[in-house]
Amino acid sequence: MRRRLPILFALLACAAALGADTITLKNGHVITADRAWYDGTQLMYEKNGAVFGLPRSLVQSIEQKSGPEPTTDPDIQKGRERLHEKDYLGAVRYLKIALLRDPRSLPALHALAEAYLGFGDARSAKDAADKALRVDDRNARSLELLGDSLAALGDRAGAEQNYRRSLLLKADPDVQKKLGDVAPAPVTATRGPEFRIKYDGGVNEPLGVVVLQVLTQAYTEYSGRLGFSPADPVTVVLQTGMRLQETGVPEWAEGLNDGTIRVPVQGLQTPNSRVLQVLRHELAHSFVTARTGGNCPTWLQEGIAQYLEGGDLGREDARLAPLAREHRLHSLLTLEAPFQSLSEAEAPLAYAESLSAVAHIVRRRGEPGVGRLVAALGDRLPSEEALPVALAWSYPEFEKDWETYLLTADRK
Repeated sequence: MRRRLPILFALLACAAALGADTITLKNGHVITADRAWYDGTQLMYEKNGAVFGLPRSLVQSIEQKSGPEPTTDPDIQKGRERLHEKDYLGAVRYLKIALLRDPRSLPALHALAEAYLGFGDARSAKDAADKALRVDDRNARSLELLGDSLAALGDRAGAEQNYRRSLLLKADPDVQKKLGDVAPAPVTATRGPEFRIKYDGGVNEPLGVVVLQVLTQAYTEYSGRLGFSPADPVTVVLQTGMRLQETGVPEWAEGLNDGTIRVPVQGLQTPNSRVLQVLRHELAHSFVTARTGGNCPTWLQEGIAQYLEGGDLGREDARLAPLAREHRLHSLLTLEAPFQSLSEAEAPLAYAESLSAVAHIVRRRGEPGVGRLVAALGDRLPSEEALPVALAWSYPEFEKDWETYLLTADRK
């Protein structure tokens, strides 16, 4: 045992040199550790040769750059040695013994999934990865192993989904490469046009050409800012027989979008400023819908559309500050449903809150935070899970931070 201690310390030193884990606490403090891992309700971390623990409830996020979770279990260590030697059956035997003592051991479950994958038993590997996710459903390595198992079973879509979820929790070039192997190849040279322009009420080709130019420019802009673009062309119907004020809907809903953008343009030879605003707004809806498949809260849909259409990012904050002071803001959970059920008096406030909330995401997490949240929803996560995964915020935490900002902004 004494002869093995120097080897163990050398291995730990090598691991520390290769990368460190970063733990961000909810109070803003940051801890850099040689290794960090979850153990039930505790976050454990190793630093300078000692192991520490703190309640998981205090942790906002963890960025892991180290290797497998450290363990003192001799059977897991022997199992990992067998894995390194490609003795997969031998590894399984040791790891099963370790799991008899602790069925919730993530190091053992991860190594077991690796072993099963090693000798081609993808179904057993998937079972081990599923068990690991039941222990901690936000562990990037568990999601990666589940993706590996599904890829081996031929479920490319399932593998892609779990690789994407893993990357949301932890950037990893190896997982990114695996995602590229299972994800559909991007369409480039063979891609068709981004838009299909149609007319309702008479053809106006000159107007259609200008609208297409405006939308194409916005399409390129949104693709860069959001990090994705719709897979299929967007259909745009120019309603040449209707004016904006003749649509019979409130001003804030003049462009109708059910997958197809419809914009009233009667009497126009070129788009005026209001039409340009509506086109940008509705194209943003088309982008978000294409990525999320409709799995997006209305407040986020409308907030992103107003944000991308242009204008002052905080233009609604002063209006909302008095409501925040009086605790009269809507809960965002109540604004997940379509706004059509709201009265004309209630709807403008809902739209104002939507923009302000998205502006706060950009303010605190940057524009990539919006993209991560849309991507998480596109991976079919419910909003209550997508926010913590993409932004390291629960709904209540986000709303509290947003309301605090409004109160602070009101005093400036």
